[in-house]
Amino acid sequence: MKKIIAVTCLVLILTLYNYPIFDDKKITFAVIFLCFAVIVFSIAKLYSPVEKEDYDSIEKEMDKLHDDDGIFQYTDEGFYFKQKNSTELILWDEIISIYSFRIPSPFSKRKQSGLEIITDRKSYEFDYTVTPGIVKLADQLYNQLPDWKEDYSPMDINNFGLEKTKLYERKHSQ
Repeated sequence: MKKIIAVTCLVLILTLYNYPIFDDKKITFAVIFLCFAVIVFSIAKLYSPVEKEDYDSIEKEMDKLHDDDGIFQYTDEGFYFKQKNSTELILWDEIISIYSFRIPSPFSKRKQSGLEIITDRKSYEFDYTVTPGIVKLADQLYNQLPDWKEDYSPMDINNFGLEKTKLYERKHSQ
């Protein structure tokens, strides 16, 4: 695209430098107009924010999300996460249950979604849109916790439209 712009600019400069290059001025005006049109449309296409979404670009983005630790740091015993000025540790053995949630937003058509992790000590919520590394967290939870459910049909729905799906619940040992 940049080559097209450079060649068109060169043709435009040469045409303007040798203005009466053709016997007919209409041809010169047409060349100048075409050069300007090519330059404008090429620059617009070059700087347009719309990327083509093909399989490779989506696959690269998903690979990047699955490799991004974000605010999390993983160990064999559990994972750390940084929140504001503190770092907390959640042990795999402390996790009682994990829920996936979706909350409808009155301001947009998209739903806020994320993971809720309930431990022996505390409950944590991680939102998919604002928590960097949540995709890798979901992968790690899936790999570290037995009995992870793959059924993502909503389980609990309240009057406000909150949908919760239980992904994991620790089995009570007797």
